[in-house]
Amino acid sequence: MISFINESHTVSLQYMKKIFPFVLLLLLTSCVSSNIRSNKSPDFNEKIAKLFVLGKVVDNAKFFYGSLATNFVASLKERGIEVKTYYVDPLSLESDEDIAKRIEIYNPNLVMIISQTESRVTTDGFGFKGEVTGGTFDIKIFQPNSKNPVWRANLTADSTLNLKDAAKRANKRLVEKLIEDGLLE
Repeated sequence: MISFINESHTVSLQYMKKIFPFVLLLLLTSCVSSNIRSNKSPDFNEKIAKLFVLGKVVDNAKFFYGSLATNFVASLKERGIEVKTYYVDPLSLESDEDIAKRIEIYNPNLVMIISQTESRVTTDGFGFKGEVTGGTFDIKIFQPNSKNPVWRANLTADSTLNLKDAAKRANKRLVEKLIEDGLLE
């Protein structure tokens, strides 16, 4: 009788060892979400060739934005697109003219501005230890020296476990949307 229980127990452990990675993968991927909606000017048909990306996010979203920007730059470079990113600290003393000068020096064909509009924080059951678990971003693309965007999107990204994975998924959605809207090939 004891050997039967031990054999059964061994079989259960072997089975659990086999399915555990799949269950873990399912849990990790189901805890990350990202959505994007966009609007493009109907008379704009230019492709991104050389892009200046300006990030304006709050302090608690720096990590997410940094991961998103890193993934986005890699995706653009894979497509042969030149890209430069610049993060504007919320306490920056730079004027709009200083930033415009940076853009002018780089001489891009398009400028993308990523601004955080919302941050979601999850706390423990007692209301303490808040961690950023998501955000909403307003993304606009302008032609240099223009005040009106030619493309605009609303991007949401959430993760209960890993903001780095959320940034990867958000980047994937952003690139897919730019392709769908004709700004990337």
